[in-house]
Amino acid sequence: MKFLRPTLTPTGTSRSLRRGITCLLATVAVSAPFAVDSTVASVVPPERVSSTSPSADVVVSNLTGRTNTPGTTLNLRSCASTTCETQKQIANGTVLPLTATSGDWFKTRYDGSTGWVSSWYVVLQGTPATSITRGNTSRRMVAYTFDAGSDVGYAGQILDFLKNRNIKASFGMTGRWAATNPTYVERMGNEGHFIFNHTWNHDSFTGYSTGASALSPARRTDELVRTNKKVIALTGNTTKPYFRPPYGDYDSGVLRDIGANGYTKNVMWSVDSLGWNGLTAAAICNRVVGSMDAASNGGNGYIVLFHVGAQSQDANALPCITRKLRSRGFTFGTVPKVIAP
Repeated sequence: MKFLRPTLTPTGTSRSLRRGITCLLATVAVSAPFAVDSTVASVVPPERVSSTSPSADVVVSNLTGRTNTPGTTLNLRSCASTTCETQKQIANGTVLPLTATSGDWFKTRYDGSTGWVSSWYVVLQGTPATSITRGNTSRRMVAYTFDAGSDVGYAGQILDFLKNRNIKASFGMTGRWAATNPTYVERMGNEGHFIFNHTWNHDSFTGYSTGASALSPARRTDELVRTNKKVIALTGNTTKPYFRPPYGDYDSGVLRDIGANGYTKNVMWSVDSLGWNGLTAAAICNRVVGSMDAASNGGNGYIVLFHVGAQSQDANALPCITRKLRSRGFTFGTVPKVIAP
């Protein structure tokens, strides 16, 4: 499966996103979940009918949300559907403990009753994530990052190369990829590579690059929690607090929602190899090394975006890139190490 990838500006935001909104980090959330949906039937208080069937409940922890509806109250329902009985009506601005997700719904407890609320009208609470496009520029170090979200591709070849060159890298892992390729994930953990969260299904949280609808806060939470649990089960290590958005799509609402879930680092990149777009291995090498040569501080702290999948020649470009970077005095580290002060 070939994933779309927006071309990045030097600030790390996608051009498609910049065309769609005036300011990426606007104070007022611009993502769809908190706009009144004109397609919703006249339900009072307003709730959205889920576009897809609810998934199995996913337990979450240490998560809170504040009710925020166009009206004055939000329904607490007996199950995750607008067809379920209303147990209570929750006043706007109420902060609730959130204990599970099911589709677009959060499970919560309010005034002695346990039930479900539509997450479209819940603003997750916490410190928004900070986007990172480059690490520490005072050190001659670079981070290789590999997104693993489609097929197994060149995973074995990449891991063999990294092991033979004694390089520790970082992998942006979807939960679906981890579930399909557990042996490779275990190997990544055993060989000292870092794994960060890349969602479960590789769905765009905003829909900017795919044209799909934005995901609700509950579905975003579901994608993060399930992936983290899978990686922990396979490696013993959490993916927190590092996250990379599929397609590079994010806005202030995404930064808020991932931050509330404990992902305070939104890992973007300094240069995209564009291997996913059909470049040859030689062209990839020239692109990555040339970008670093032209950068301030000679590319110190660069975060390089590669892909594991078979649609990319990134794996075959690694020997050329690594040879040239080492000749320029670079060492290699995981994202946490490269961004450290």
